[in-house]
Amino acid sequence: SWVTVSQTCDFPKLLRDLIWQLHEEGKKPVPQSIESMTTAKLKKFVNDFLQRAGRYAIVFDDVWDVEFWNEIKFALPEGNYGNRVMLTTRNADVASASCTESQAYVYKMEPLAIEDSWTLFCNKIFKGNRCPAHLMDVAQAVLDKCDGLPL
Repeated sequence: SWVTVSQTCDFPKLLRDLIWQLHEEGKKPVPQSIESMTTAKLKKFVNDFLQRAGRYAIVFDDVWDVEFWNEIKFALPEGNYGNRVMLTTRNADVASASCTESQAYVYKMEPLAIEDSWTLFCNKIFKGNRCPAHLMDVAQAVLDKCDGLPL
């Protein structure tokens, strides 16, 4: 499952979205009762589901706050070897807090080189063609704003 967290996270809604994804991926009907569950019950529901699910991989994308990890970790089964939970974040504190065993699991992405940023941008925006001359200033402004991040 891929869950976009964002800066303003509605935690119960996020848990409901995760439950929907997990059920859809497992081709199971989503219980309507999740709409009225408290946050604590939603966490337990996710935990129970994942314990029964067998293998799973979940990505929590764009986590901004350590508190998110402190909340979501209680919805995840402990010691479920072979399963993976990954977070993407811009915040080193969030990355460190999410590591349960070792800092070795934190992968710090480096910004792309200017040439690589330009190549990626042109491949995506101009389908691999050169940037038209009349758009060079705009394209450069976008790349400057991204500062090497492949957004």
